[in-house]
Amino acid sequence: MNWPDLLWTMWLEIVTGATPAGWIVALGVTIAAGVALGHIKVFGVSLGVTTVIFAAIAYSWALWSPNGMAHHALVETKVQIEMARLQAAPPPAAQTAPDGTVVTPPPPDEAAVRAKVEKSVEDKVHVRKEVLEFIREFGLVLFVYCIGMMVGPGFLQSLRNQGVRWNIMAGSVVLLGLGVTALVVVIAGQHPTAAVGVMSGAITNTPGWAAAQATLKELKAPAEQIGMTVSGYAVAYPFGIAGIIGSLITLRMLFGIRPKDEVEAFAKANQAAAGAANINLKVSNPGIIGKSVAHVDALAGDGVVVSRVQRGDEQLVPKPDFSLALGDLLHAVGGKEGLARLQEIVGERIDDDIREAQVCHRLLTREVVVTNQHVVGDGIAKLDFPRTCGATVTRIKRHGKELLADDDADLHFADRLVVVGDEMGIKRVEERVGNSSAGLDHPQLIGLFLGIAVGIVLGQIPIPIPGLSQPVKLGLAGGPIVAALVFSSMGHLGKHIIFHVAKGANNLMREFGIALFLACVGLLSAQSFVTYAFSMQGLLWIVCALCIAMIPLLIVGIVARVFFKENYTALMGVLAGSCTDPPALAFANGTAGNELPGLAYATVYPLTMLMRVVGAQIFVLLWMAT
Repeated sequence: MNWPDLLWTMWLEIVTGATPAGWIVALGVTIAAGVALGHIKVFGVSLGVTTVIFAAIAYSWALWSPNGMAHHALVETKVQIEMARLQAAPPPAAQTAPDGTVVTPPPPDEAAVRAKVEKSVEDKVHVRKEVLEFIREFGLVLFVYCIGMMVGPGFLQSLRNQGVRWNIMAGSVVLLGLGVTALVVVIAGQHPTAAVGVMSGAITNTPGWAAAQATLKELKAPAEQIGMTVSGYAVAYPFGIAGIIGSLITLRMLFGIRPKDEVEAFAKANQAAAGAANINLKVSNPGIIGKSVAHVDALAGDGVVVSRVQRGDEQLVPKPDFSLALGDLLHAVGGKEGLARLQEIVGERIDDDIREAQVCHRLLTREVVVTNQHVVGDGIAKLDFPRTCGATVTRIKRHGKELLADDDADLHFADRLVVVGDEMGIKRVEERVGNSSAGLDHPQLIGLFLGIAVGIVLGQIPIPIPGLSQPVKLGLAGGPIVAALVFSSMGHLGKHIIFHVAKGANNLMREFGIALFLACVGLLSAQSFVTYAFSMQGLLWIVCALCIAMIPLLIVGIVARVFFKENYTALMGVLAGSCTDPPALAFANGTAGNELPGLAYATVYPLTMLMRVVGAQIFVLLWMAT
């Protein structure tokens, strides 16, 4: 046994991806290198995890190419080892033919050995391709599902007020982008498969690109055309980011916008529109003397909760049957309209906050986390904390949003309850709802994998659209995100199926999924990318990408600013969200000096993602049918 040759062969099999160990090494190296490159900032902007695709392309082109030195060295080494083994083996015995002639077996044939070795390596490459395609799709599913879980809880709520206007603006960007892409096909003479790849790269939308690829495969498109989609995407992506951010800068310069002024106006408007508020009142209306707190809360409505009552030198958390007396001081939390009605009912408003009074040292305000699955789905009215625990829940914090703790509100896993009461009362609430950090961190695997499975099935349902030769599917990119939006809004199914993914776990799975996806795409498409990227065709794609990225954004941005007087802080978030572009969001947050643009970004993201996924498929079906 020649150990140096065996070790050299093992090393070559790893670097050329001829074994499962080589596939894993390739994923590890390309993802690590790509993420490291993504941290490098150019003009204050980094590409993030996107650079994984370029690291994977470089790795595959250098080490996995059938014409590369590593591949050639592997074949030659294997041939030499096999020839040495055959030559060292005892020669086979001579055979006697039927006519009595003695036939001596021929010596080992190097050509035959080489053909056998090349066939073995080729078979391994075929298996590698299938495995990487599976990993690619699995990574995509993880990514889009976690995106849906992240933005889903506040999606329906955000559609109120300005949410509808923002989504109309983002939808207009999507439709205009499809129109500009059609012009790229007609005027620039680009093949539709290349154009859809350039479009997806220009607006940095990976799921839409994946959906277009899946449609092309179902249409039995040639491998060369599918390769053009991949190459167009990879070439256009970095310039798409530059175009999107360039559009935001252009709008700022065009209208002479001062970001600081826009941020202050945006923050003030959102604060004015916020639903939760509090008020301090003095009971001076004789008509409510002797009435219970529950009766007064019900008259006010709008989720109003009287959380504290001060009578003389004593301050307490009132139970529902607590009777009010003249001169009582109340602290209430709820919606602004409800608090205004409460003031009319109770009497007069006072400027002093009774929470700061010296007599309130016994009462505490604390956040308690729901981790007991037995109370998940139960309503505030059913749990009746004031009567059973001697404490009051004034607000519910869910996924960063503050909700009113009215009687109709039910508890979700991981809700944060703002509780007012004495030490023992709050302790009883904690015991009832859980408040366990270990329980909060425990993975809810049943809900996670059930949601993914339902999303995949949903994505395979054909949706017929008149005029198209083939029905559209949400696919692996769209189905899971729809399922995640629904399940994350529900929060739970019964008391034992919890659709909750902790923020840290969500971030990890989302980044892990997109990194796997981009690495596999790069490893599988290196040869096609190199063919197109370093050519005049690639230069034309760059110009097309800038047009697709900038023209729709500038049109919608100008219209929104001139005719609708849209705040620039919100506009940055809407335009970044219409392209599902995290680097653009990071730029917007940096310009604003805070994360206020993220509110608009999250509001338009789900609808935009679905429109991008379905729009890319419709584009392919329409053009391929002509």
